[in-house]
Amino acid sequence: MSAATEDAEALVGRSYTRARRSPVVVGVVPGGGGRSWRLVGGPYTVTQLAAMVVSVVVLVVARPVWGGHGLVDLGVLAGVPFGAAFGLRHLHVDGRNPAAAAAGVVMLCVAPRAGRLRGRPLRPVRPACTGAVVTFGQGPGPVRAVPAVEAPAPGPAGAGQAGSAVPVEAPVASGVQVLLARRASLGD
Repeated sequence: MSAATEDAEALVGRSYTRARRSPVVVGVVPGGGGRSWRLVGGPYTVTQLAAMVVSVVVLVVARPVWGGHGLVDLGVLAGVPFGAAFGLRHLHVDGRNPAAAAAGVVMLCVAPRAGRLRGRPLRPVRPACTGAVVTFGQGPGPVRAVPAVEAPAPGPAGAGQAGSAVPVEAPVASGVQVLLARRASLGD
């Protein structure tokens, strides 16, 4: 074998799962004049940043319900988003961050029931409706053994019907036919 065929037959497997699982993180926010601001407590994943922004918006909108306590409001407005980010840093569902797990659940719910084939929803073909008729009643009578019938065996090419006779068996009754025949013969 040549080296080219050996290389073609060698199976090579590569796994990039570990590289794909490393989260995208944000540690700095670009500022004006070439300066960047380092995020306090960072770097944060995109899920953590989204949780921080959502919690700040919810707290500001709901301030009439929980606010009105002066400096305590600032502590709550700073503490709740950082607490949510800290909780999401250590929360993992099957080794994934919660946003990826939630996206997986949503994709599962909106996916076609039968799955996809070549990027399109699979539409399973329904079986054609075939009619079957089952008749119960008097059978044809008792089943009798039929002797084997001899049919001429095919001979050499061009010999026609010449050759020795080969026994061919007659059709055999099924087990149900035998039972029905027995029942009919007992009833007579």
